[in-house]
Amino acid sequence: MKPLSETANEARAKAAELAEKTAENARATAEAAKARIQDGYGRARAATSELADRTRTATGELAAKGREQAEAAREVASEAYEKGKAQARRANSKLKDVAEKQPLALVAGAVAIGALLGSLLPKGRKDED
Repeated sequence: MKPLSETANEARAKAAELAEKTAENARATAEAAKARIQDGYGRARAATSELADRTRTATGELAAKGREQAEAAREVASEAYEKGKAQARRANSKLKDVAEKQPLALVAGAVAIGALLGSLLPKGRKDED
């Protein structure tokens, strides 16, 4: 039979060996976890950067389209304004010609328009006492 001190020494040596293996396994696990975390962080950062770039690009394209549409609307409005001004000038010129050449026809037309508008107005109610 072995002496108790020798058995205790063997147990201590096995415990120290087991503790060393456990510490080594813990270090390896921690290193692997750290590598996975860093890899995940890198991928997340790259995805975020890519998303930010795509968002900037889309925002720039949308702003450019908005500017183009606003410019087109300004041009259409300007053309419509100019056409309206030209039509108003022609109508004014024609009205002046009619007023100079046929003033009675102008008065008769104004009276006819007034009569038409008057006939369209609702009749007032008379007080019935």
